[in-house]
Amino acid sequence: MQQDMREQTEASREKAAEKKRPLWLRYLPKVILGLGVLAVYFSWHDYHRKPSQKELDIALTRYMRGKYAIYGDTLTPKGEGSVMYLASDIFYSTSNTYELAFTSEKFPKKEEKEEIVLDYDYEKNTLHDNYMSFVLRNQAEEKFREIFDRIYEPGTYELVMKVEAAPWRKLNPTAVETISQHLEHIPLSDISICVVRNSEMIEGDMRELLRMLKIEQYGVDGIIYYMDEEEYRNRNLKGNWMDEDPYSYKKYIIFAWEKNKSDFSIYTLREEK
Repeated sequence: MQQDMREQTEASREKAAEKKRPLWLRYLPKVILGLGVLAVYFSWHDYHRKPSQKELDIALTRYMRGKYAIYGDTLTPKGEGSVMYLASDIFYSTSNTYELAFTSEKFPKKEEKEEIVLDYDYEKNTLHDNYMSFVLRNQAEEKFREIFDRIYEPGTYELVMKVEAAPWRKLNPTAVETISQHLEHIPLSDISICVVRNSEMIEGDMRELLRMLKIEQYGVDGIIYYMDEEEYRNRNLKGNWMDEDPYSYKKYIIFAWEKNKSDFSIYTLREEK
């Protein structure tokens, strides 16, 4: 009887200790398992045969689900993966990259062209994905609204962030990356804004935006549409306003600012009287 009680006490202590561990530590074995599976499947030069496409897709899916298990997302492959070809490739690929896209129930895309993508470089044996850009998108938008609320009157503009089309090759975010770390590491955030504002304010607005970007050190690649009240009110009549051809708007500015630079690297203004 005493032996049974001791065993039950030990089991209770182990469960309590497990609950106190950070989430990412609890799911670490799944990530390690996923990496182990990849190590087996992805030895392109040392293994006696290359994995089949099905095996490759299964391994990549296990990796993604293990790495991001703390979010409880489905991460369903969107069809089969494929080798990526560059524009200059004619007969064979020189990118050495195999890409698999996923759909997410918890972090859906806001634009048709957006994709959760995992890139596998089978020459360098490296993996890069853009999943955390989907996870942290809403928080990133709030950070940028804190800037634009000081430039525009709150409630007079709409801001949307687009996720990068392909993972940044020099970044490898973890599943527990914070929004501060994300904005510090990512080179450029792609934002689109439409605002009810007189276009005569553009020059002053952009000077203030540049000043604040230098303070916050947020790299940006963006477009801002200056609209009158009627255009702003009817902006979604033809579909999502940020999916429209920019030339369908009368006044807009395309800009980009790279971290630690003294001025905008891109600054193109179009204003139709």
